[in-house]
Amino acid sequence: MILSGDLKTLEWGCSKCKGDEFADGDDKRKIRNCDSESNPNVAWAWMPELRRCPMSQIDNEAWECIAWWSEYKEFNALPWGGSDLMDQPNFVIDVFVLCSNISKVAEEERAKRWRAQER
Repeated sequence: MILSGDLKTLEWGCSKCKGDEFADGDDKRKIRNCDSESNPNVAWAWMPELRRCPMSQIDNEAWECIAWWSEYKEFNALPWGGSDLMDQPNFVIDVFVLCSNISKVAEEERAKRWRAQER
């Protein structure tokens, strides 16, 4: 969602996936299909095959990796400190490459949809 630019879905959450401060979202768990395998009424342009709440599919480690990448892109801050990306552990560079590739694909999809709407 971060990489896709879907800020509305990024605001979703319930106490199970984001903690007690999101308990207000618990009543929407069934509609958002948090616990089931699939719901034909739930879909996103950025990932049509995902038929459930994306938050229920992302673990804490993945959120932490996305946060590293986001902080690097926005503030040039590296998770293990320093100013040289090449001084980071290899897995950090792997995370940044993966996030950059996903972001590029999402941006290409957004541009394709925008061009299609212009016609």
